Amino acid sequence: MVTGNVMDAIEPEVLGERLANARRARRFTQAEVAEQLGIARTTLTAIEKGQRRPRNLELVQLAGLYGRQVEDLVHKDEPQSSPSFAVQFRRARQLHGDRALLDVDKFERLCRWYAELERNLGSPLPVRNTPDYDVSNTPPERAAEEIAYAERLRLGLGDGPLGDLWDVLESEYGLRVFCFAMAESRISGMFVFIPDLGGCLAINANHPLERQRWTGCHELGHFLTERRRPEIAIDVHKHRGGRSELFADAFARHFLMPTGGLVRRFESIRRSKSDPVTPADVVVLSHMYGVSFQALTWRLEELKLLKAGTWDQLREVGFKPALAKKALGLEAREQRDVLPTRYTTLAVQAFELGKLSEGQLARRLMRSRVEVRDLVAEVKEGLVSDAGNEWMAIALDLGQPLTARQ
Repeated sequence: MVTGNVMDAIEPEVLGERLANARRARRFTQAEVAEQLGIARTTLTAIEKGQRRPRNLELVQLAGLYGRQVEDLVHKDEPQSSPSFAVQFRRARQLHGDRALLDVDKFERLCRWYAELERNLGSPLPVRNTPDYDVSNTPPERAAEEIAYAERLRLGLGDGPLGDLWDVLESEYGLRVFCFAMAESRISGMFVFIPDLGGCLAINANHPLERQRWTGCHELGHFLTERRRPEIAIDVHKHRGGRSELFADAFARHFLMPTGGLVRRFESIRRSKSDPVTPADVVVLSHMYGVSFQALTWRLEELKLLKAGTWDQLREVGFKPALAKKALGLEAREQRDVLPTRYTTLAVQAFELGKLSEGQLARRLMRSRVEVRDLVAEVKEGLVSDAGNEWMAIALDLGQPLTARQ
């Protein structure tokens, strides 16, 4: 139930802008919405401009029509010393049109909910002193290779295949990483940095896992060089923008497939057999590196380990990497959880402490109430090893201090 006090807590101009954005995201005209509510279009215009507060029933009807929760529309932002999320993405929204609004709005809600959980539980994400590189006077390709090498060296990652990329992004860089199905299929990922929130990254879960990993590294490249500029990446495998995008793509290539380690592994395969390297060998290598067959083939062509045009020739004869993987018995990599483990754990802890209702928890975890009940039980369960190295499940009190007993 919406009360006058709740509505009074938010400026009418802010509420009006949120309602206008929600309407555009659903691709409704003002006339269509006004007809649904039985009000004049000029009345809706006044509401969206902040010249008139919506009545309680009108707000409930608008939220239902736009597929939003009332609490998302009337929440009061914490005071910020930097531009808000909406302001940061305003230009990006203008560039990519209304279809991207649904994805940007969902991204914003997830970031805000994450920050609220941390604030309410007194558990902020640790601040990482990550370098901010200046690449303005260096050719994009050279800068990308140098920075990718420097970052792997700084983090002790070596030059081999990168395992859990998402853990690296969250634990080493302090990024909030969300993976969800986006309405705009062309969007590969989104990135924004606000000092009050930190770096936030969204990945399109509709894309293959290898492409998601590429997008994650692409956005990491932006974070390391121009974190103050929000970005919506449009199909990073096809779209080529200016210098900034060339750098981000090159960084992803070098960070995922470092030259030294890749050359050694390829030469090891070549030396271990009397016959030439086959597509099957490259399929196995691409699986090892967690990249697409196409991306690895292009990288090997770039390093002159395969002749130029190899990928084009294979495509012309109808070679299907997915079928080859299946024939070779290569198991598909496990799909990443939609939400960060830490975010999910904080949400369950807030629920257990009575700070969230079951409905609020379900919305924040983007699941049904039935699924949430099962998830709460899973999160509260931990695994410990006894003296005989047998694993057993125990229930965890997520709010219990981890200090020694007196």
